[in-house]
Amino acid sequence: MKSWSVLAGFALLLVAVFGVSYAVGRQVGPVAPGLRPSGGVGGVSPGAGGHDMGGMR
Repeated sequence: MKSWSVLAGFALLLVAVFGVSYAVGRQVGPVAPGLRPSGGVGGVSPGAGGHDMGGMR
């Protein structure tokens, strides 16, 4: 019986932490407003201007 209360308390704590982090993230807004995925719509990703890095690994 005690293990269920510990498990329920842990689950409640997780929900609370994620809820607070979500609320803070919504208030702060996007970190980089102009950020687009690298495979974005109809464009070349930034920094891919045809420069070869040679033999770098």
